[in-house]
Amino acid sequence: MPSVKAAGFWARFTAALVDIFMMLVPIVFAVNLTIGYEKAPLIAWTAQTAILGLIVVAFWARKGYTPGKKYMRLIVLDSKTNKTMRVSQACLRFICECVSFATIIGVLLPAFRKDKKALHDLLSRSRVVRL
Repeated sequence: MPSVKAAGFWARFTAALVDIFMMLVPIVFAVNLTIGYEKAPLIAWTAQTAILGLIVVAFWARKGYTPGKKYMRLIVLDSKTNKTMRVSQACLRFICECVSFATIIGVLLPAFRKDKKALHDLLSRSRVVRL
C-alpha cells in the first residue's frame, strides 16, 4: 500500500467549516422551525446534535468522509485496518469529537502532534488522511 499522508490542522479546519455550512446550518434552521429554541432549548439542541450525529456517522461508516472532507480530499479511516470505520467506531468518534470541540484543545492537537491526530482520533482509533 502506498504511503498516505496525515491531514493537517488547516485542511481539517476547512473541511469542518464546509460541513458546518452544508450540514449543520440547515439542521439548526429546520430544528428552529419545528421545535424552536425559545420554547425548548435543551430539546432543540439535543435534536440537532442527534440529527447531525446520524448523518455524520452514516457518512463516515459508508464512505469515510463527510462533504467537507470530500471537498478537501480527506478520508477518515480506522487506524488499524486502514478501512472505513464500523458504525460503532464512527459513533464513538462522533461522541469524542463533540468532547473535543467542547474542550477546544482536542481539535487543536493536530497542529502540534507529529502524527496530526486530534483527541477524537486518539480515543476512537481513527485517523484522517489525504486522498
